[in-house]
Amino acid sequence: MEAARMINGAGSAVCLAGNGVVRAGAAPALREFARATGIPVAVTFMGKGLVETDSDLALGAVGLQAGDFSMAGFEEADVVITVGYDLVEHSPALWNPNGDKRIVCIDSLPAEIDENFMPEVELVGDIYATLLRLAQECRDCPSSGGSPRLRQAVDGILDAASTADSFPALPPRALLEIREALGREDILVSDVGLHKLWIGRAFPAFEPNTVLIANGLAGMGFAVPAAIAAKLVHPNRKVVAVSGDGGFLMNSQELETAMRLRTAFVNVVWENRQYGSIVWKQEKRFGRHFGTDFENPDFVKLAESFGMPAWRCESIDDYGERLRAALDLDVPSLIALPIDYSVDVAIATELGTETTRI
Repeated sequence: MEAARMINGAGSAVCLAGNGVVRAGAAPALREFARATGIPVAVTFMGKGLVETDSDLALGAVGLQAGDFSMAGFEEADVVITVGYDLVEHSPALWNPNGDKRIVCIDSLPAEIDENFMPEVELVGDIYATLLRLAQECRDCPSSGGSPRLRQAVDGILDAASTADSFPALPPRALLEIREALGREDILVSDVGLHKLWIGRAFPAFEPNTVLIANGLAGMGFAVPAAIAAKLVHPNRKVVAVSGDGGFLMNSQELETAMRLRTAFVNVVWENRQYGSIVWKQEKRFGRHFGTDFENPDFVKLAESFGMPAWRCESIDDYGERLRAALDLDVPSLIALPIDYSVDVAIATELGTETTRI
């Protein structure tokens, strides 16, 4: 098998897994391939949970900044194995800027070719079966590329946030409270906004389809209807939807649907009265922001007008207690959480600018 020869002959191989692996239900096969070969795996935002965050073979979620891929070891890699990877998730120019990587593409459909994405070998078909066959063929693979630097940097952000009791809440602390309240197979749904970048970057995931993120066209207002659907499909799992105040207001009428169907999820609205991701981009590009500020209704009263229990948090401790209590209810609920976005989601300026597709 030509792909096996390439992988076995690599000096430094890494794997990039995307949402196609999730759709194929092939996470167990991907984990076996990584375990058998020792080749570590980076995931796209839509591939979170394919490899457990706490696995030694997890390189982290890449793509927020151009330098993510370098920190994950792609710069040194001579062979990149893409599995279920779609160019819309992250541009290949970010991890193969010179077009010099040898690429093995594993997917259910032929690859979409790009000047930075020209696979030398394509394995088109059943992703699960293909990965298991490669795991057998590459058990003696001498290569174990990748770098833990990106994962360590994200772990550092979360470790520092664990003692951050300031209020309004810092994004990583708000996410830690959600992570502690949910089991490994419970579900977090992210709307679109600056909170999505925090979730994609830093929220620990352990199983596929437990962090649902809209990428590509990334429609604001996604979280509430997606959380309703997630609860209908998985009625025995806990579901939390995180929305920014801007995205929430674009689809808040769906609270009526949630109440009518009694889909018991918790909608946490991060409130800062701005379109946060646009502010972030404008500040980085122009040094100021404009056209991004607005006022909100009283979210608690709005939710209550639909018959939904709702609360506004006054401290981090209050937030944690409200979240756990709400997750035990048999009806949907809403928590308004004032958020402080002064901490930059970018790990470091030297990692380069944010990607335009996020």
